Amino acid sequence: MDEHSLRSRGRHWLKSHALFEAVRIVFVPAFVWLVSLGISRVTHASLATAFNIFLVLIGVIGVLWLLGVVRLPAFSTKEEPKWEVFFYSPGLAASLTPSIGRVIISLQFLSTKTTELIYLHVTLRNNKGANLDCEKPEPISVASMQVTQVMIDKKFLPQELATFERGEMVNIEGYAKFRDGDLMKQFRISIATIPSV
Repeated sequence: MDEHSLRSRGRHWLKSHALFEAVRIVFVPAFVWLVSLGISRVTHASLATAFNIFLVLIGVIGVLWLLGVVRLPAFSTKEEPKWEVFFYSPGLAASLTPSIGRVIISLQFLSTKTTELIYLHVTLRNNKGANLDCEKPEPISVASMQVTQVMIDKKFLPQELATFERGEMVNIEGYAKFRDGDLMKQFRISIATIPSV
């Protein structure tokens, strides 16, 4: 963690906690005084009744605000946007060639944050219980809001591909791991498609 972020976090804490407590100690009596002043002026004067009622209301709202009963909207708070990754296939997602035992899975994804794809693991499943595990361990740089294509080309035994038929619906399910600073973040993948056989 760099010194700049520690300093800015310290300033933020000081501004939001210690300063608020100091202001609270000073302003609660001031707002109570405004309430008592307003009430005494309402009872003793008839000319400035509207102003006196205004003083009472401001005092009551101030006391309630400082005690935390009434919340005012926060200004200038910046929330970091949520990081999302969308996987899809605009065309043919899977191609199977049973005669030579070859599977090609083509996926595209869009990330809302610049990152790096570290690892991709998908399983091709049909309704007969066949599972073909494919993975791509090579890292890929990913730009923010730019379509990135990933292709997995893997060889299997022809017998493993024999249960997949032409026109049959298959599911591509798995996960992808992306670098998030020094950490890894995992996103799920789930696509239903009809492969080319």
